[in-house]
Amino acid sequence: MTLEQISVIFFVGFLIFVGLVAFISSKLGAKQTSGSADVDYYLGGRSTPTVVLAFSYVTSSISAACFMGDPGIMSTVGWPYYWVVIAVIPGLIIPAVLLMPKMRMQAEKLGSLTIPEYLGDRYQSETLRLIIAGVISVFYIFPLVAQFKGAAVLLESFTGISFKAGLAIITVVIIFYVIVGGLKSVAWTDFAQGLPMLIISVVLVILSLKAVGGFNGLEAKLAQIDPNMLNIVQAESSDAQMSLSGVFGNFVFWCIIFISQPYLCSRFLAIPNVKRKTIGTFLITALILSTIYNSFYLCGLTGRVLFPDVKADYLTVTMAKEMLPKWAAAMMMIGIFAAMMSTATSVLLVVGQAVGRDFYSKTINKNATAEQEVRVTRIAVVAVAFICFAFNFVNPPEFLSVVLYLGLSGIGACIGVPLFAAIISNRATKEGAVVSSITGPIAYLIFNYVIGINYWFSCLLAVVIAAILMIGISAYVNKKAESCQMKKYAKNMQ
Repeated sequence: MTLEQISVIFFVGFLIFVGLVAFISSKLGAKQTSGSADVDYYLGGRSTPTVVLAFSYVTSSISAACFMGDPGIMSTVGWPYYWVVIAVIPGLIIPAVLLMPKMRMQAEKLGSLTIPEYLGDRYQSETLRLIIAGVISVFYIFPLVAQFKGAAVLLESFTGISFKAGLAIITVVIIFYVIVGGLKSVAWTDFAQGLPMLIISVVLVILSLKAVGGFNGLEAKLAQIDPNMLNIVQAESSDAQMSLSGVFGNFVFWCIIFISQPYLCSRFLAIPNVKRKTIGTFLITALILSTIYNSFYLCGLTGRVLFPDVKADYLTVTMAKEMLPKWAAAMMMIGIFAAMMSTATSVLLVVGQAVGRDFYSKTINKNATAEQEVRVTRIAVVAVAFICFAFNFVNPPEFLSVVLYLGLSGIGACIGVPLFAAIISNRATKEGAVVSSITGPIAYLIFNYVIGINYWFSCLLAVVIAAILMIGISAYVNKKAESCQMKKYAKNMQ
């Protein structure tokens, strides 16, 4: 049998398996209902097992960029780009220690089911909720388009299914997974998809390192290609990915902007409880998984040595096809496809929630029932999926990572400062939160696209400006409120 035939069989089998997981999880979820359709759909009734949620948390963070785009960038930049891995693992774990328990307790107390709703309730600001919901609805289109394209390219490379036909298949499959059972369905399918991703990450890294002669052989061959690939950081320049300023910005991105993504931190609202054992299980599982998955970045370096003439975004696909047995290459395709599906379903669910709950039931129709709200959310999921399909059908983007990070940075720059301030300070005000949520993404776009500062450092500068405004405006508002209270007290004493 040819690789294409084997890949088609594996692909169909994978879809059937994951489809069954989604269907069964939705039926089990119906038996473990919280009594509220919206809580069940958005948060899985807060009854999804902790390990499954941790799998979903990590696999949702692993996307087309991690398995195709970022290794491609690493193949051109070299070791300096490995700072991404050094930052992403603690970035997924350390902020979660701070955010998870308080977010879960505050959200349940406030009755909040989405991140925009949680921040709007926390700051008592409908304006803030609408701003964040609007930013989510717009900026998340970019990473969704990237995931759809990556999955279609992958199918075309392995199965021979045309790009546009694959795009149609992917659109239908993703819609099915999301609308069947909400977060519980997405989490369990993430868990099922995470297993082949785990195997592939380990196998291809080991095989490719062995092929280049281990780390010593890799270093020697990279030095022959370009000695700059062995540097710790790149020299400062407008097009440098990981100069010293980029490294600092890289840590800010992963520890503040990335962790603030609603499709990730919404898992914090869904954990069953905030007991030490539950939190510990979640974090340890996430630490182990993120360490294994992100080792795949090494394939960017080994691939550059082994296949120097292959285009960056196609490097890992070529490695699988050339280095693995046909059945293993087909399994590799399933692993990468699973990564894309995991991110796409999680992001799509969050966009649907923003439309169905934050715009429709909390603003347009405040008397809407939970069932009506979920119905509108499902309609929004279908509509957004077809928008992403149309973008790729007409004019697919060229660089997956660039498109992905554009969306993530815009949302993270909007949400990051208000989210962390809500957890660590009781003096953060709604005025400061609103201004910082607007200023953050605007500052990022100006620094990166107008001034031309490198991507990572632009993220850092955007967060710094948003934080300064949050602190300054909140201090002014609090001081003014205290002054008014003192005057009122003095007047009452006369």
